[in-house]
Amino acid sequence: MRRAGCAAVLVVLMATTPVHADTPRSESGRETQEDDHMFRGEISASPLLAVGLLPALGGGASFATAFRWPSLSIGVEARMFTSLADTFADGVLVHASLAMPTLDICGHRGVLSVCAVFDAGELRITSDPGVSIQARQPWVSSVGLRVAGDWRFSEQLLLRGFAELHTNHSRPSLWVNNREVWRVPPLSGVVGVGLVLPVDAF
Repeated sequence: MRRAGCAAVLVVLMATTPVHADTPRSESGRETQEDDHMFRGEISASPLLAVGLLPALGGGASFATAFRWPSLSIGVEARMFTSLADTFADGVLVHASLAMPTLDICGHRGVLSVCAVFDAGELRITSDPGVSIQARQPWVSSVGLRVAGDWRFSEQLLLRGFAELHTNHSRPSLWVNNREVWRVPPLSGVVGVGLVLPVDAF
């Protein structure tokens, strides 16, 4: 997990490396340099679609807050996923949910961004009464890489779409009647599209 996390952070740092151009410095250039030392807050909300985190295709939502500089941001999210009910062996109907706090470290260039994503959460399982069902080692932890793009409606509102690929390091398994029927795979994916509200610069 440590190697995957270091690799994800390295990608973000490379994405934030400034590109220098051999052009005369102008007044607008000085203004841009001044802006580089300012930061603002961001508040966002996104519907999510997850593949691999739950026994069936999962949907959910994310609510996030971040501190944003022009080329770097650090944010925290609260994510909640729930799966479509799925039928496993012996006709058992299973429903799963997952709550995950998330830390994001992102590099920005123009409307594009690349992020290292660190998250963890507890897998919860419900099913028909009278059926012996459980999630063994229910904690999920992963390191992911996110690619995102922004579309600005106005100074007060952005539309952000993103896709993530995660490596799962803690992989719960689902047991029905003392038999394993599913395990979190080594890789999972998350996609989302949401609204971002910038807060006044400081």
